[in-house]
Amino acid sequence: MLLGDIFKSIDQKEKRFLLLLSLVVVLITALPYLFGYLITPANTSYTGIHALTPGDFNVYYSYIEQAKQGNFVFQDLYTSEKQDFPLIKPFWSAVGIFARIFNLPSWLAVQLSRLLLIPIFIFGAYLFISYLFSEKQKRKIALLFLVFASGFGAISSMILEPGKYIVNGYYHWPMDLWVPEAISFLSLYHLPHILASSILFILVFLLVLLAFENNLYRYSLGAGIASLFWLWFHPFHFFTVFSVLVIYIFVLSIKRKKIQFSHLKHFLLVLLLALPAVIYHFLILRIDPIAGARAVQNVLLTPAPWLLLISYGALGILALIGFFLFWKEKKEKYLFIAIWFMVQLFLLYAPIIFQRRLSQNFHFPVVILAVAALFFLYQFFSKKLSSGWRNQLLKNNILLWFLFVILFAFSNIFIVLSDILLYTNQSYPYFYLSDEYRQALSWLKNNAQKDEIVFSEWINGNFIPGNTGRKVYVGHGVETVNYKNKQDDVKWFFAEDKEDSRKKEFLKEKDITYLFYSKQEKELGNFNPENKNYLQEVFKNQTVTIYALVGD
Repeated sequence: MLLGDIFKSIDQKEKRFLLLLSLVVVLITALPYLFGYLITPANTSYTGIHALTPGDFNVYYSYIEQAKQGNFVFQDLYTSEKQDFPLIKPFWSAVGIFARIFNLPSWLAVQLSRLLLIPIFIFGAYLFISYLFSEKQKRKIALLFLVFASGFGAISSMILEPGKYIVNGYYHWPMDLWVPEAISFLSLYHLPHILASSILFILVFLLVLLAFENNLYRYSLGAGIASLFWLWFHPFHFFTVFSVLVIYIFVLSIKRKKIQFSHLKHFLLVLLLALPAVIYHFLILRIDPIAGARAVQNVLLTPAPWLLLISYGALGILALIGFFLFWKEKKEKYLFIAIWFMVQLFLLYAPIIFQRRLSQNFHFPVVILAVAALFFLYQFFSKKLSSGWRNQLLKNNILLWFLFVILFAFSNIFIVLSDILLYTNQSYPYFYLSDEYRQALSWLKNNAQKDEIVFSEWINGNFIPGNTGRKVYVGHGVETVNYKNKQDDVKWFFAEDKEDSRKKEFLKEKDITYLFYSKQEKELGNFNPENKNYLQEVFKNQTVTIYALVGD
């Protein structure tokens, strides 16, 4: 089958279905953000942040802000060390240019980018599904499961105790409640680069399979170019893609009792084209101590296996049945899905510190295998049940939707409703910023120089770069080099109103120019910046006072 044949196999009814589904997903995933914006309290502004990984949003806002200020390769604004190597992030450069051209706030540029990618994901996923399944009904059901199905995380959270499952300081909790890479709906709902990664993931594997099947290099060439761009901003997926491909070719060679040289040629072409991105990131990690330090701090372990099973719930159980069905199938594309599922499952517990990142698009083979199992089980039990009972069940749409919601979609509904409730509560520190707080950020943006460093408590430090394009001493658990030590520095500095000579020397040694002082800093202790001869007040309102370090 050629790519053109897949397009031709999709009829007008299916295209209308895809268009309608795209609109529905856009509306559902936009609704909480829109709600949060519309209920913005008086004298505050909306940040566009929601409850999934809220501390990460400002990192991406900092890239957009730098691009809006004319810098299309970036610095890590969350760490104070001198940086010799820029951050090259083409995806976020594109979003930043988009924001600059249309003069958009960063949060709106992020949301519009995400919404624009949703139809691309849905159409791309349906292409792959149509390559796998010829039956129209099976295609549509698979896509609906891909977009809306999840695990049992929400249900289990009513029984499990949040915060209890911490092993060696690492948080264990069902991934369908907090890991946007692990579930397609969360990828559609969260940040656009995760959604772009899912799109490229699907495209690469579809093109590779077409290259293998048809022995046409235009497909492997396309897969290689897509891999290059994809691995440039998500290099860790190199492990997933090439592990799956190597093992698939190996297993297929055993089954056919001969080495698949044509497959190997296409594989090597994809690898060759993707390698520049991988080599670039490898070299940066070797020669740039800042990048190396960030990588060491970026510990992303997969939750315990029993929590992984909860994370995929009924889907995961059905996928295990589907795995054995596909393993026995003669069609090579079904073998590929089975191997993809099993390899990625093992990679989730590979001895690497970014395990959880490798959950990206694991949801796709899980859904394909689960849907195959559903159809198999339906046909099996149809033979056992009377046709009248079966027809009555299928006609009862309300019951079927109820079962789908409870067994498959409840966690996604829980996520959306949780965000709406949190926006309604308006007490979460990341969602809204007061006008006076914004004034202080605007002052820093307009008066601080690009290389000057702002010293503050870490939540303030999280917001400052994304809103000003200026550096902070501490602000993010991964992006800030030596984050825990710098947190301790901040606690020590604000804890007591003494050791002035030592504190003055500390600020000078760290090349800090400004001290940001607000409620958060006051809560850390009784340090009083007003009576310090080494600090000069340069901005003040009811919420924030900014001091400049006075040199000798």
